[in-house]
Amino acid sequence: MSTSVRLIQISLGTIAIVFVFFLVRWAVATGVVNHFDPVSPGACRILARIPGPEDFEIDPVHKVIFVSSTDRHAAKPAASDGIYLLNWDDPKAPPVKLAGTPPDFHPHGISLYRNGAAETLFAVNHHEGGMQSVDSFIVRFDGSTAKLEPQASIAGGLLVSPNDVFAVGPGQFYVTNDHVTKTAIGRFAEDYLLWPHADLVYFNGGFFRIAIQRIAFPNGVYVTPDGARLYVSSTNERRVIGFSRSPYTGDLAEIGSLHIPARLDNISMDQAGDLIIAGHPSLSRVHDFQKDPGRPSPSVVFKVRRDSDGAPENYQTVYANDGNEIGASSSAAIQDGRLIIGSVLDNKLLDCTMK
Repeated sequence: MSTSVRLIQISLGTIAIVFVFFLVRWAVATGVVNHFDPVSPGACRILARIPGPEDFEIDPVHKVIFVSSTDRHAAKPAASDGIYLLNWDDPKAPPVKLAGTPPDFHPHGISLYRNGAAETLFAVNHHEGGMQSVDSFIVRFDGSTAKLEPQASIAGGLLVSPNDVFAVGPGQFYVTNDHVTKTAIGRFAEDYLLWPHADLVYFNGGFFRIAIQRIAFPNGVYVTPDGARLYVSSTNERRVIGFSRSPYTGDLAEIGSLHIPARLDNISMDQAGDLIIAGHPSLSRVHDFQKDPGRPSPSVVFKVRRDSDGAPENYQTVYANDGNEIGASSSAAIQDGRLIIGSVLDNKLLDCTMK
């Protein structure tokens, strides 16, 4: 056998090994081999019918829920997109779409910041023309009805593909970029080669700066009430990452991570201090659901316990369903014995009584 033929065989064998490696890695990351037995925390019912309630914020002081709604089954940005208000104590009350948002407003992740009695709502806004911004609104209540007053719309070169936002001040916030490349080959590398290239950025009230880089599809972000810990879900890596945080500078240092067998989405915290994370067991089923609203994808919700340093330590599956109750779970929260689940693609929120 000639040297050139041997080199060709070695090269082809190396290419085949690399191809199989990335194929297996992609299959694991997208949930091809995932299986969850059904888990129900208790009786579940539809809380409200709203198109694409991807994220929500519970306001326990005013007993309401703010819901981010964008109809992702629509061929073009829908007039129904916006922020909706639900009454916590009256589940039969219809959702109310709040005025005060700009005409070109199609929200994704939202965050409610409280400073005493003052409240500010932040929302990632995907503009129809492709521009990205984080819009903030002063929240004012007239009885049980909220009103939104525009405060600011923040955009910048580092805001490439914003997904979720978490406010740590009246004008300061973190926001995840689930992608940072704009070219087709770059997006292919991030999506299919699982290139850990995206980032978390911090707006300090004056300008954006990169807080953490080299994350594969950072999705949800959450900061603890004391401001000392921050958590990011890495969808493509199927893990939640914990960081210590300086409340003065916003600087972060990783303290640990936990692998969880699902494509993790938004993060909240329950009253016991555990993280509540919604996820997607199967990427292909999510794609099928986006193409056909009659084929809902599975939903799963995890409770993540933390160690004494705040690092994610272990998880428990608190909800799992094949999608018939709610498909494509993207957000979840536990409050006063109730589990609320939102969806990026379904037209409803689910309300489950915890046993």
